Amino acid sequence: MTTPETRTSLLLRIRDPADADAWDEFATLYRETIARVGRLRGMSPHDTDDLVQNVLIAVSTAVERFDPDGPARFSTWLQTVARNAAVNALARGVRHRGPGGTDALDLLAELPSGDALTQTLSLDYRRGVFQAAADRVRDEVHEDTWRAFWQTAVVGRPVDEVAAELGRTPGSVHTARSRVIARLRTQVQRIQSDPS
Repeated sequence: MTTPETRTSLLLRIRDPADADAWDEFATLYRETIARVGRLRGMSPHDTDDLVQNVLIAVSTAVERFDPDGPARFSTWLQTVARNAAVNALARGVRHRGPGGTDALDLLAELPSGDALTQTLSLDYRRGVFQAAADRVRDEVHEDTWRAFWQTAVVGRPVDEVAAELGRTPGSVHTARSRVIARLRTQVQRIQSDPS
Protein backbone atom coordinates (compact mmCIF):
# COMPACT_ATOMS: atom_id res chain seq x y z
CA MET A 1 0.00 0.00 0.00
CA THR A 2 1.40 3.39 -0.91
CA THR A 3 1.58 6.21 1.59
CA PRO A 4 -0.15 9.45 0.53
CA GLU A 5 1.78 12.54 -0.42
CA THR A 6 0.95 15.84 1.21
CA ARG A 7 0.93 18.79 -1.18
CA THR A 8 4.22 20.66 -1.07
CA SER A 9 2.35 23.96 -1.26
CA LEU A 10 0.38 23.11 1.90
CA LEU A 11 3.60 22.21 3.75
CA LEU A 12 5.11 25.52 2.71
CA ARG A 13 1.98 27.45 3.67
CA ILE A 14 1.73 25.97 7.17
CA ARG A 15 5.20 27.34 7.87
CA ASP A 16 3.48 30.71 8.07
CA PRO A 17 1.64 30.81 11.42
CA ALA A 18 -0.57 33.61 10.09
CA ASP A 19 -1.98 31.41 7.29
CA ALA A 20 -5.07 30.23 9.16
CA ASP A 21 -6.62 28.71 6.02
CA ALA A 22 -3.60 26.44 5.54
CA TRP A 23 -3.73 25.32 9.17
CA ASP A 24 -7.47 24.68 8.93
CA GLU A 25 -6.94 22.56 5.81
CA PHE A 26 -4.02 20.70 7.40
CA ALA A 27 -5.98 20.04 10.60
CA THR A 28 -9.00 18.85 8.61
CA LEU A 29 -6.86 16.38 6.67
CA TYR A 30 -4.93 15.02 9.64
CA ARG A 31 -6.96 15.51 12.85
CA GLU A 32 -8.80 12.18 12.57
CA THR A 33 -5.63 10.40 11.46
CA ILE A 34 -3.76 11.57 14.54
CA ALA A 35 -6.73 10.76 16.79
CA ARG A 36 -6.79 7.24 15.42
CA VAL A 37 -3.16 6.81 16.47
CA GLY A 38 -4.25 7.60 20.03
CA ARG A 39 -7.23 5.26 19.89
CA LEU A 40 -5.02 2.45 18.53
CA ARG A 41 -2.89 2.89 21.62
CA GLY A 42 -5.88 2.66 23.96
CA MET A 43 -5.95 6.34 24.93
CA SER A 44 -9.07 7.86 26.45
CA PRO A 45 -11.01 10.41 24.36
CA HIS A 46 -9.59 13.24 26.52
CA ASP A 47 -6.01 11.97 26.11
CA THR A 48 -6.62 11.50 22.38
CA ASP A 49 -7.70 15.14 22.07
CA ASP A 50 -4.54 16.15 23.92
CA LEU A 51 -2.49 13.99 21.56
CA VAL A 52 -4.00 15.72 18.51
CA GLN A 53 -3.16 19.12 19.95
CA ASN A 54 0.37 18.03 20.92
CA VAL A 55 1.07 16.62 17.46
CA LEU A 56 -0.27 19.75 15.73
CA ILE A 57 1.91 21.90 18.01
CA ALA A 58 4.91 19.65 17.28
CA VAL A 59 4.25 19.95 13.54
CA SER A 60 3.99 23.74 13.79
CA THR A 61 7.35 24.00 15.53
CA ALA A 62 9.15 21.37 13.44
CA VAL A 63 7.73 21.93 9.95
CA GLU A 64 10.41 24.57 9.28
CA ARG A 65 13.01 21.80 9.48
CA PHE A 66 11.11 19.41 7.19
CA ASP A 67 12.60 19.43 3.68
CA PRO A 68 9.87 18.56 1.15
CA ASP A 69 12.58 17.90 -1.43
CA GLY A 70 14.56 15.67 0.93
CA PRO A 71 14.52 11.87 1.09
CA ALA A 72 11.91 11.59 3.90
CA ARG A 73 8.23 11.63 3.00
CA PHE A 74 6.00 13.91 5.03
CA SER A 75 3.67 11.08 6.01
CA THR A 76 6.62 9.13 7.44
CA TRP A 77 7.76 12.21 9.34
CA LEU A 78 4.22 12.85 10.65
CA GLN A 79 3.92 9.19 11.65
CA THR A 80 7.11 9.51 13.71
CA VAL A 81 5.89 12.72 15.38
CA ALA A 82 2.49 11.15 16.20
CA ARG A 83 3.99 7.89 17.47
CA ASN A 84 6.52 9.71 19.67
CA ALA A 85 3.80 11.94 21.11
CA ALA A 86 1.62 8.89 21.84
CA VAL A 87 4.48 7.04 23.51
CA ASN A 88 5.30 10.16 25.58
CA ALA A 89 1.65 10.52 26.61
CA LEU A 90 1.45 6.86 27.58
CA ALA A 91 4.67 7.17 29.53
CA ARG A 92 3.30 10.20 31.40
CA GLY A 93 0.15 8.22 32.18
CA VAL A 94 2.19 5.29 33.43
CA ARG A 95 4.19 7.57 35.74
CA HIS A 96 0.94 8.73 37.32
CA ARG A 97 0.00 5.11 38.04
CA GLY A 98 3.39 4.14 39.42
CA PRO A 99 7.07 3.93 38.48
CA GLY A 100 7.67 1.71 35.45
CA GLY A 101 7.31 -2.00 35.90
CA THR A 102 5.25 -4.53 34.02
CA ASP A 103 2.33 -2.16 33.36
CA ALA A 104 4.56 0.21 31.41
CA LEU A 105 6.15 -2.61 29.42
CA ASP A 106 2.75 -4.10 28.65
CA LEU A 107 1.48 -0.76 27.32
CA LEU A 108 4.54 -0.30 25.13
CA ALA A 109 4.26 -3.87 23.83
CA GLU A 110 0.71 -3.12 22.68
CA LEU A 111 1.86 -0.43 20.25
CA PRO A 112 1.17 -1.47 16.67
CA SER A 113 4.05 -1.87 14.27
CA GLY A 114 5.18 0.97 12.05
CA ASP A 115 3.58 -0.76 9.04
CA ALA A 116 0.17 -0.86 10.73
CA LEU A 117 0.49 2.80 11.65
CA THR A 118 1.52 3.73 8.11
CA GLN A 119 -1.54 1.90 6.76
CA THR A 120 -3.76 3.70 9.26
CA LEU A 121 -2.31 7.09 8.32
CA SER A 122 -2.73 6.29 4.63
CA LEU A 123 -6.35 5.19 5.02
CA ASP A 124 -7.28 8.16 7.19
CA TYR A 125 -5.58 10.58 4.82
CA ARG A 126 -7.59 9.17 1.90
CA ARG A 127 -10.77 9.41 3.98
CA GLY A 128 -10.00 13.04 4.78
CA VAL A 129 -9.38 13.86 1.13
CA PHE A 130 -12.60 12.07 0.13
CA GLN A 131 -14.58 13.94 2.81
CA ALA A 132 -13.21 17.30 1.68
CA ALA A 133 -13.99 16.47 -1.97
CA ALA A 134 -17.45 15.16 -1.07
CA ASP A 135 -18.27 18.33 0.86
CA ARG A 136 -17.39 20.43 -2.18
CA VAL A 137 -19.25 18.27 -4.69
CA ARG A 138 -22.36 17.98 -2.54
CA ASP A 139 -22.68 21.78 -2.65
CA GLU A 140 -22.44 21.70 -6.47
CA VAL A 141 -25.18 19.16 -7.26
CA HIS A 142 -28.91 18.81 -6.68
CA GLU A 143 -29.84 16.92 -3.49
CA ASP A 144 -31.51 14.05 -5.43
CA THR A 145 -28.39 13.66 -7.57
CA TRP A 146 -26.27 13.44 -4.43
CA ARG A 147 -28.67 10.96 -2.81
CA ALA A 148 -28.64 8.79 -5.95
CA PHE A 149 -24.83 8.68 -5.81
CA TRP A 150 -24.55 8.21 -2.04
CA GLN A 151 -27.18 5.51 -1.71
CA THR A 152 -25.86 3.41 -4.62
CA ALA A 153 -22.10 4.02 -4.56
CA VAL A 154 -21.43 4.47 -0.82
CA VAL A 155 -24.28 2.74 1.02
CA GLY A 156 -24.47 0.03 -1.67
CA ARG A 157 -28.21 -0.08 -2.18
CA PRO A 158 -29.58 -1.49 -5.48
CA VAL A 159 -30.08 1.08 -8.25
CA ASP A 160 -33.70 -0.01 -8.87
CA GLU A 161 -34.58 0.49 -5.19
CA VAL A 162 -33.01 3.96 -5.05
CA ALA A 163 -34.61 4.94 -8.37
CA ALA A 164 -38.07 3.99 -7.06
CA GLU A 165 -37.48 5.89 -3.82
CA LEU A 166 -36.39 9.03 -5.70
CA GLY A 167 -39.03 8.74 -8.40
CA ARG A 168 -36.36 8.42 -11.10
CA THR A 169 -35.48 5.86 -13.72
CA PRO A 170 -32.61 3.46 -13.06
CA GLY A 171 -30.78 5.01 -16.02
CA SER A 172 -30.99 8.49 -14.49
CA VAL A 173 -29.63 7.11 -11.18
CA HIS A 174 -26.69 5.55 -13.04
CA THR A 175 -26.09 8.87 -14.81
CA ALA A 176 -26.29 10.85 -11.57
CA ARG A 177 -23.85 8.49 -9.87
CA SER A 178 -21.41 8.70 -12.78
CA ARG A 179 -21.52 12.51 -12.83
CA VAL A 180 -20.90 12.77 -9.08
CA ILE A 181 -18.02 10.28 -9.28
CA ALA A 182 -16.45 12.32 -12.10
CA ARG A 183 -16.76 15.51 -10.04
CA LEU A 184 -15.31 13.75 -7.00
CA ARG A 185 -12.29 12.62 -9.02
CA THR A 186 -11.73 16.19 -10.19
CA GLN A 187 -11.97 17.55 -6.64
CA VAL A 188 -9.63 14.87 -5.26
CA GLN A 189 -7.08 15.79 -7.92
CA ARG A 190 -7.44 19.47 -7.02
CA ILE A 191 -7.00 18.75 -3.31
CA GLN A 192 -3.93 16.58 -3.92
CA SER A 193 -2.22 18.86 -6.41
CA ASP A 194 -0.74 22.27 -5.82
CA PRO A 195 -3.39 24.96 -6.26
CA SER A 196 -2.62 27.82 -8.61
